[in-house]
Amino acid sequence: MGKNIEQTDFKAADYNSFTERLYECLATLRTSIETPGFGEGEITLGAELESYIVDKTAHATPINDILLRELDDSQFQHELNRYNLEYNLSPVPARGAPFTAMGQEITHALAKSSKAAERHQCKIVAIGILPTLKVGNLHPDNMTDVGRYHMLYKGLQKLRGSSFEVNINGKDPLQLTSNHVTLEGANTSLQLHLKVPPDKFADSFNAAQIATPLAIALSANSPTLLGHRLWQETRIALFKQSIDSRHRNDVVWRQPSRVTYGHGWVRKSALELFQETVALYPPIFPILSDTVPQADAFPPTLPELNLHMGTTWPWNRAVYGAGDGGHLRIEMRALPSGPTADDMMANAAFLIGLTMGLRDQMRDVLPSMPFRFSEHNFYRAAQCGLKSRILWPEEHQSQPTEQPITDVILRLLPHMEEGLDMLGVNSAEVRRYRTLVENRVRSGLTGARWQRLMLKYYLEQALSPEESYQAMTLKYMAEQQSGRPVVDWSLSP
Repeated sequence: MGKNIEQTDFKAADYNSFTERLYECLATLRTSIETPGFGEGEITLGAELESYIVDKTAHATPINDILLRELDDSQFQHELNRYNLEYNLSPVPARGAPFTAMGQEITHALAKSSKAAERHQCKIVAIGILPTLKVGNLHPDNMTDVGRYHMLYKGLQKLRGSSFEVNINGKDPLQLTSNHVTLEGANTSLQLHLKVPPDKFADSFNAAQIATPLAIALSANSPTLLGHRLWQETRIALFKQSIDSRHRNDVVWRQPSRVTYGHGWVRKSALELFQETVALYPPIFPILSDTVPQADAFPPTLPELNLHMGTTWPWNRAVYGAGDGGHLRIEMRALPSGPTADDMMANAAFLIGLTMGLRDQMRDVLPSMPFRFSEHNFYRAAQCGLKSRILWPEEHQSQPTEQPITDVILRLLPHMEEGLDMLGVNSAEVRRYRTLVENRVRSGLTGARWQRLMLKYYLEQALSPEESYQAMTLKYMAEQQSGRPVVDWSLSP
């Protein structure tokens, strides 16, 4: 999806040719994965951070084109809406102190973009959903004027044939209809990339799936939307509903959504996930390259397959890369942006460490953890955060039982440490981020809970709802500037 797309009109023959090319890519990918040397080399981590551009009153300001020209840095990129930016972090080796390195780069990137924004009396905010966002911010004029976004909107609308409908429950339930994809742009996230050896991919991916609900509860930072108090991590519900391309009359037979937790555990290899995406989802961008997939051209680039994979949005996604002699990555897409670099890196260390720490147990765990249980955990964690009760497998269990998600997280912290140790992360780094995670769990103070508590305070001071959301957001921005983790943020004005 990072590719710019200028062509917007396609014929049926274009879609047919593109689909044929996708199956050629799959055959080539199968051969590549089985080629000696594929996926070898050190394990690396990467990330993409999305943020908001706001004015001094904490309201979204659509000037990403201006800032990108002034920044003149290829690591900064457009996002769907004109008041968002994306920063692509440099890949780092997993051994040593990777989370410190990524945290420092995030701090530098936010400072650099904030300096550019200040010249326009604006600021940069890392937050899952901007609390001051208004319906007017979701007007089509606020979509970034880039070909791929126009084609995305056109393609999803063609598939659905009607408006997108959003219905999210919570303290202030929200129902709305949107004719545009700009609603999806309300979501900003920290997306992680973990390079995985091919022979360990299935177990690693399944472990990431089972760990993600825990990480969602721990990292929740999106408790409101358009003046409504909703889920602790409202992004999860909003993303799925705001670009649901399924035709309304076809939902009854469970047509698969392009935003999904998944369709089942991976049985053998990463190839299954690529095959599944090609078989289940019609193309949106049927753009053929001049390169025909060839197994003897190692490693192949497979641009059509990568383009198509980028038009589905599972919360954990398989990624093929031609760099480093060809490799596979797991893209972990569920974590929100913010509150601070320390918080985001604690979330990343927890999710990646737990994924690695649980990986070699998957064959024993999965029989007592049907996929639908893990999916249930995912949405429950997004809705209730650290107050969730989830299903978690126990040794010698005779039936599944619900238990507090905080108990599960605390019990699994040794597995997080073990997984980070497997990656070669140094002991000081492991201790630091384990402490940050443990402090947040024991205090219960996530970014989402902090926002809700401060909002409650301002509402009780007889401020209007609009004034309360603005005051809370300004307070959030001031605390974020301190760089302190959210557990150390003040709960007084």
